[in-house]
Amino acid sequence: MKKNKTIIVSFVLLSILALLVPMAKAATPIVQQVTGGGWILDCHGDKCTFGFNAEQLEDLTGPLRGNVEYVDHGTGYPHVHGYEITALTITGNTAVIEGICRLNGDNTPRAFTVHVIDEDEPGKHDWFEIWIDSIGYHAGAELGFPHDAGGGGNIQIHRPAP
Repeated sequence: MKKNKTIIVSFVLLSILALLVPMAKAATPIVQQVTGGGWILDCHGDKCTFGFNAEQLEDLTGPLRGNVEYVDHGTGYPHVHGYEITALTITGNTAVIEGICRLNGDNTPRAFTVHVIDEDEPGKHDWFEIWIDSIGYHAGAELGFPHDAGGGGNIQIHRPAP
């Protein structure tokens, strides 16, 4: 009976330790990150909405993660679901996000590029632009106040804490 209690107590202690070790590990630091959301008008004057998050972990060679959602409401095409970030470059107040997306629910992977500028707070003169070369799609505009510059919203380049 004593042997069974020892096994049970050992198992419980090891289980608790297994839960605590990941908690003690420091969170992976985010080295660079850009987020944004809003709307622009495409070349036909149709409203297009977007939201995105892209970040690089650890150091400038660390893993990338994030997503991009973009919907052209005027034509219904494309509805972009960017599910993989393959490159993120942030220089000053400008960021370029490259990745792989699906269009309109089709499973064919396609490359996209998003170019953003975090010009002003709260987004008065920020910029959003997207390209999907495989279908010849491009749209972009300043995120000024509604009817002021063809879009609205905010781009935010996040700086890591020193």
